[in-house]
Amino acid sequence: MKKRHGNSTEAEEGGVPEIGYQIVVKFTDLDSMIESKQSVVSRNDFLDVPSYSSRAKYLSGITIMPIQLNRSHVIALVIALLLVVWVASGDAAEPDVADRPLNNQETSFKVGYEMFVPTQKASNVRVSAHVSANRSVDVVAEINGKVTALPLKRGALVNQGDTILEIDQRDIPAKLKQAKARLEQRQLETASVRNLYERGLTNQSAIASAEAELAEAEAIVTRARLDLEATHVKAPFSGVYDQRFVELGEYASVGQTLVRVIDNATMLVKGSVSENNIQQIRKGSSAYAILPDESQLEGSIRFIASSADPKTRTYAIEMEVKNANAPLFDGQTATLFVPQGMVDAYFISPSLLIITDNGGLGLKVITTEDTVAVVPVSILSAETNGIWIQGPSGEQRIITVGQGFVKVDEHVNAVLLNREASQS
Repeated sequence: MKKRHGNSTEAEEGGVPEIGYQIVVKFTDLDSMIESKQSVVSRNDFLDVPSYSSRAKYLSGITIMPIQLNRSHVIALVIALLLVVWVASGDAAEPDVADRPLNNQETSFKVGYEMFVPTQKASNVRVSAHVSANRSVDVVAEINGKVTALPLKRGALVNQGDTILEIDQRDIPAKLKQAKARLEQRQLETASVRNLYERGLTNQSAIASAEAELAEAEAIVTRARLDLEATHVKAPFSGVYDQRFVELGEYASVGQTLVRVIDNATMLVKGSVSENNIQQIRKGSSAYAILPDESQLEGSIRFIASSADPKTRTYAIEMEVKNANAPLFDGQTATLFVPQGMVDAYFISPSLLIITDNGGLGLKVITTEDTVAVVPVSILSAETNGIWIQGPSGEQRIITVGQGFVKVDEHVNAVLLNREASQS
């Protein structure tokens, strides 16, 4: 007779509980999933997970369920549990010969790669820049006086010597007339003293004094003439009357900035180049710039700084361009390009780029020995669906899956991915 205790029973003879647990063990055979494919698999079929050659299977889950057992079930349960522990520990079987790396190194990770064939593309040193006037001058007041006339509007084209602004002359003409009269008197006096000296009626000191007074009178006339000319503020060179800093009727003081004139016949495209690129640029080299409206400017490099900016560690460069019909304006943004010839280029996703130890850009590739290497690259141009980069030459096995889990010089199990499938 048996007594029931809840969900368990107890045998009268042996007193052994007939309760136990069912263990459900699930394994995922990753290697077989890959090896069942062809030599080229898609990214969706590729599992970027560790693949240790000493383990054929991976324990994916254990489910423990209570069941009723007899003695034979208990014995079987113990054996099954020992088997689970043995398999999960990696000692169940030796790896197949096909899973062993050729150099007997343990393959740490499977990575996916794609073959990239280079395309010849034009290489340029690319610089963020801005348009600047060749010359820009702030004209200041040379006399004190009220602004009485503004004959030109801002933005007007001017020739050298054109009047841009007028200052009240007041008594300057009268002062000039008076200075001229005094000069004439001093000229007569000086001539008389020289006549007396030639006749021996006066000495050298009298002549010196007369000539000094004559020179003073000449200086006063010159100063009055300059003051009169200064009442008409003129363009120092041909260009554009760009800015005005005083208004009609305002009193101007000596040294005060009145107007700004810029020379727009020749414009400059200015930018700053990194230490890595400055060696690739030469004075006189052909260059071009692209404006925000996609228009292109042709020119040549006229200036390269011989020292770097202490804050940015970059070198200033300038491209000179002719500004026919004045389409360019001071301060416009631009992108400056200095051609460097044709190079091997690769079209990749920007997500594949990494930052190298020296702060540059790089790619992780697979060597002929199936080890990981990093090659330095630079960006040539960008498109909506990717970027063009330069750096290595020839065909490259670029890691596109799992690059974040492998280190330089690490041996990997490389799987060629189907590019069409990976891009879909």
